[in-house]
Amino acid sequence: MNKKINIEFIIGLLILIISVISIYYFSYKINIFKKVETFQINSNFFDIGNMSIGNDVKINGVKVGEVSKIELDKENYMAVVTSSVEKNIKIPNDSIFKISNNGFVGSSYIEIQLGNSEKPIKNNDYSVNNIDAVSLEEIINNFIFK
Repeated sequence: MNKKINIEFIIGLLILIISVISIYYFSYKINIFKKVETFQINSNFFDIGNMSIGNDVKINGVKVGEVSKIELDKENYMAVVTSSVEKNIKIPNDSIFKISNNGFVGSSYIEIQLGNSEKPIKNNDYSVNNIDAVSLEEIINNFIFK
């Protein structure tokens, strides 16, 4: 009887240790411990496709931030996408913000094509040059019916 309790205790302790290690690993992966300072950039789009909160913001394929908020502007009925970008990245104010996809069925992301301006985008500024998402269905319909 005493040996059975010891084995159960050891197995329970092992499960507890594995759980604590797993929680620490996943919290490290989602950057709970690494505090990265960011600033917000707002972009207006007519069509955001399947963009959702948490999607990446990339420059030349490198992730520099993520989409933090999506809402509808009730005055002009455009989607306002707010992106959190690392504070140490200086993005010129004439940069192009384009909604792209990772392949045909991949997730959407915002690709920033850097401009040539000397003035950087500041916190809570609106981007000027925005390119909407292009859906595969729309391209096929235009090709077939026109």
